[in-house]
Amino acid sequence: MKKIIASMCVLCLFVSLTASAQQATTSETPDKQQKGGHGLGLILSSSNGKGLSYRYWPEIYGLHVSFVPADLGDEQYYNGGLTGYARIKRYSLGDLFMHVGTEYEYRSRLSADYDYITGEYTEYRVNGTGVNFGFGPGFHVTQKGFSFDIYAGYGGYWIDESSSDSRAQLNDRFLMTFSGGIAIYLDL
Repeated sequence: MKKIIASMCVLCLFVSLTASAQQATTSETPDKQQKGGHGLGLILSSSNGKGLSYRYWPEIYGLHVSFVPADLGDEQYYNGGLTGYARIKRYSLGDLFMHVGTEYEYRSRLSADYDYITGEYTEYRVNGTGVNFGFGPGFHVTQKGFSFDIYAGYGGYWIDESSSDSRAQLNDRFLMTFSGGIAIYLDL
């Protein structure tokens, strides 16, 4: 329930911030617009997603979705993210924007416990799910068909781990701290 309330608060914050963004950018000239607003790229962020990403950002408002699947035998990692953008101000170097993002993570790994009495290792699987959200300012730069984004802000991170083995060392936690990230896109 806390996750739903926190997500709704972030959404309300995004809507209120984008109302002022719309007023600030409606008088701007469209000469520095992206080609069509579409982009494919890579993102690495603590609250805006990780991996391959598709972005649609035609004018003031935009969004991106991201996904990364990784299966390394004994370890699996999946991450999906969704982020909304609101352009605040255009500068000659780039655009200042606000972002609100959320991501879902799933991790599964094999772990081992050593029993000093018997001298044996016992393997067990630890599964973890997490939800991360964040908001804050960012800066967007477009150069020759590519665009670069830098994210900053504040985020909340929930991690819940489980295992069928009672000896498993689980890492359940909730953390609120600074967030950040980078992205590169090929503008289409």
